[in-house]
Amino acid sequence: MTQSPPLPFLNCPWCDSRNANGAHNCAQCGGPLPPPVGSDPGEQPPPPPRALPKGYRSRVMFRNTPLLLIGSIFTLIGLPFACIFPIVGVATGLLLFVLIGGLIGGLFVVIGLAMAYSGYRTAEGKIRPFQFGVPAKGTVVDVHQDTSITVNGRSPYAVVYQFEVHGRAMEGTVLSWKYAPQLQAPGNVVWVLYMQDDPTQNVIYPPVV
Repeated sequence: MTQSPPLPFLNCPWCDSRNANGAHNCAQCGGPLPPPVGSDPGEQPPPPPRALPKGYRSRVMFRNTPLLLIGSIFTLIGLPFACIFPIVGVATGLLLFVLIGGLIGGLFVVIGLAMAYSGYRTAEGKIRPFQFGVPAKGTVVDVHQDTSITVNGRSPYAVVYQFEVHGRAMEGTVLSWKYAPQLQAPGNVVWVLYMQDDPTQNVIYPPVV
């Protein structure tokens, strides 16, 4: 896919606010903004540990990781059933209340906690490289619409990039629901942050939105 016409603004990948084209840092959160497509990836990321722009962690945790949000809702729904209904059942001698609380409430809590934990692990996997990752230059090799994923009739764009870790070729993919065609293109040089103990955990810096 070739690069689409540029946007009339520069969208901040950290807080989703709009900035003037050519800006280096977001006026809202202070996070670094992506440079124009080309051979210059911009200023090298600061050494770890890096401070995340304000609000980015919670945004990834809840807005970009639906499993964590859904799991939390399941747990909150199940807790009253699991705690209150058995107490009422024991106090009144109604076995039905104990069964409702123990079975339905307990099931909601177990499923909710499992989903929330899985979502939390996924979110941490997205956040940790930004905080503790080792920088390396990478190159975008492909930008395409991933039609295997559809949400509300929309499919995200997949940005595929390659980089090297101690001479070993690595590849990563990040999904974008918004501006990937305008901000990324094959051949674009980017900064990649990867975890030294597990280079498969890697991200483009600044993030892709």
